Amino acid sequence: RKDFILQNYTGSSGGKNDASAVRCHERIARWHICVEHQLSHIEDYVVKQSSQNITELGQTLKSLNQFYDDPEERHLLDVESPTAQHRHGVQMDHPAGINPTDFEGDVLTPQDDETVSTRIIGNKSSPNAGTNEAEMRSLYILLNLDNDGGMEVTKYVACLKRHIFDSPEVQFALRVFIARRDNNYVRFFNLLRSAGYLQSCL
Repeated sequence: RKDFILQNYTGSSGGKNDASAVRCHERIARWHICVEHQLSHIEDYVVKQSSQNITELGQTLKSLNQFYDDPEERHLLDVESPTAQHRHGVQMDHPAGINPTDFEGDVLTPQDDETVSTRIIGNKSSPNAGTNEAEMRSLYILLNLDNDGGMEVTKYVACLKRHIFDSPEVQFALRVFIARRDNNYVRFFNLLRSAGYLQSCL
C-alpha cells in the first residue's frame, strides 16, 4: 500500500488512479480484516499487533475513499473515446493481477450473466463496475461505528454517491450503526447473524 503512495500511483498530482491500484487496496483491506479475525484469540497478537493492524486497515480504507472520490474522475471511461478498449480507473474490467475465485473455484470477474460477477466485482452495466466500492464503503462504516460519538459515520454517509448510499452493503452497515447507537442489542445480533463474512469479522 505504501509503495503505491511512494510511486505516486494514487490519483494525486497527476498520478494514475487505475483499477490495479484500487483492486489491490481492496484486497489489502480484506486481508487486514481476516487477519484480525483469525488472530483475535491469541493474546500476544492482541497486545502487541492488533492496534497496528487496525490502524493499517483504517489507512487502507481511507486510501480507497480517495480513489473513489477522485474529483477528476480518473476512474471513469475516457470521455474522448468512450468506446475504446482501454478503460480508466476502477471501471476497468480486467485490472492487473490474478482475479479472485470463490469457494467453489469460480473466477470472479465482470460477466454479462450476473450469476457470479454481482457477488464480488459487479456487472458491467452497474455504476461501480469493476470495483467493490459499496462493499468497502460499508466496511469503513463498520470500522468507525464509535468514532467521534458516531458523528464520523454521519458525516461520511452524507457525502456518498446516491447509488452507493442505496446499495445493500451500505444500508446494512447503517442498520448496524443505528442498532449500536440505540443500544439495541437484539437488532445488533440479529444483523450479525445475517452479515457477510467480512462484515461479521469486522
